[in-house]
Amino acid sequence: MKPAYTNMRNFWLDVKNLENRKGIIEIGPEHICVAGIEMALADGAETKHLFLATNSLGDSSLYFENNSKSGLGGMIGGHGNEALQTAAARMLAHASKLTSSMQAQTVPADLPAPSMPGKVRLFAVSKEKLFHTEFTEEELREPSHPFYPFFAYSQQAVGFFRAQQTQSSAGQA
Repeated sequence: MKPAYTNMRNFWLDVKNLENRKGIIEIGPEHICVAGIEMALADGAETKHLFLATNSLGDSSLYFENNSKSGLGGMIGGHGNEALQTAAARMLAHASKLTSSMQAQTVPADLPAPSMPGKVRLFAVSKEKLFHTEFTEEELREPSHPFYPFFAYSQQAVGFFRAQQTQSSAGQA
C-alpha cells in the first residue's frame, strides 16, 4: 500500500484521533464511533484499495489508491449532503448492531488490508476496540446476508461521493 493511503486508513481505524472533538456519539452496546469498509480492487496486475469511513459526527471520507504522485485520491463529505449523511448514519447503525459477529482487536495498526480483489472488509471502531470481518463482494450483495444492509449503505455512500465529484467536475468545466 502507498504510505499516504496507509496514513489515512490508520487515522480512521484509531478512534483516539476523535477524542478531542465535541459531539462524538457512541452507538450500540460496544459504543461504536466509526464504521466503514475497505475493498481490494484489481488495477491491471496491481491490487489497489478503496476505503470509506464515517463517524458519529456525520463526517465521511472516501480514499483510494491511484497512480498519482502521492498514490492517494479521495473526498471528504457529509455536512450539507443530507442523502450522504443518511446513508452513512444507517451504515453506522447497522455496524453497531453487528459487532458480536465480528472479530475484535485492540491494536488498529495490526489489521492488514484485504489482499485479494473482490474482498471487502467491514469495520466498526469504538474507543477500546476495532471490530472487523471480511467477505467477498459477491456474498455481500446477497440480500439474505446478515451484513447486506451495512454493505448496501456503504455502496450508497460511495455513490453519493461519486455524484458529488461529478457535480464538482461539471461546475469547473
